Formats: sequence, C-alpha cells, structure tokens
Amino acid sequence: MRTPALLAALSTAAAAVALTATPAHAAPGHVDGTVTAAGVTCTWSNAVTSDTPPNTLTIDHTTVSPSCSTSGITVTLGASPTVTFNDAAGTAFSPQVVVNVTAPIVGTCRYQVVNLTVYRVGTSRTYTGSNLTATELSPRRLLCPDSQTVDSVQFTFH
Repeated sequence: MRTPALLAALSTAAAAVALTATPAHAAPGHVDGTVTAAGVTCTWSNAVTSDTPPNTLTIDHTTVSPSCSTSGITVTLGASPTVTFNDAAGTAFSPQVVVNVTAPIVGTCRYQVVNLTVYRVGTSRTYTGSNLTATELSPRRLLCPDSQTVDSVQFTFH
C-alpha cells in the first residue's frame, strides 16, 4: 500500500520534471526528466516542447509519460506548463505546474508547484532542483497529503 505522502511526493516530482531542459547540442523540441520523491523515482524521455531553450517554450503535457520505480503508481501532468529561461542566472522557471498522481487504494491526488525554478548544470541544457514543494489542489481528498516535498529533479532539453 502506498502512503499519501508518497503520492504527494510523486506529484511534486512530476511537476518539477515539467521544467527540465536538455543539452545544448540535443535535438530541438524534446525534454527528458527524472524525479525522485519518497523513495520513488519516475523518469520519461522525449516529451515534446514547442521550442528550444533559451526561447520560452511549452511542454506538451500529453507527451510526458513517466515510468515509476514502484508499480501501481502513475503520474501525469494536468496541463502544459510554460518554461522561461534565464541564461545569465542559469535558471529555468515555470509559474505553475499541475500534476496528477494515482496510486492503489488512495486514488488520484492533484497537486501544483508554483514558481518552480530549477538550476542549469554548467553550460548544458540540463537543469536540476531539490526540496520542491507541491500543494494539493481543491477539492482536497482525505487520503491525499496537503503538501509534499520532492527530493530531486533533473530535466534535459534536446
């Protein structure tokens, strides 16, 4: 049985994934990501983006299909997040990322991460972040935690 904290953590992780970027020489218009929360890691590859960094882009939420290390857990983006890049500061930013996490017994919990910022690794288009907070969206469900911390995220745009 998965705990509500695990569900919240996974949703935050997925939200963070929505903000990732890829290496400078990667193929344009895609993003790969890894998110770890509450001991569960979810990864995806080749999600479609509307442009490439450093241009502002939107990640097509219908193309983000994470596979998680714990069976029975699914994570999806609830909307297509917009991402802006600040190369001088080495950051990627999204004003809001909505994530849906589904687990056995608990059902589906909806979370959002607001003002999500991740940090560039060197001169690549890989971005990382840690200790991100996801907050449950209304209507709140009894078995879903009100908020959860995501341990780490990594995104690569290509």
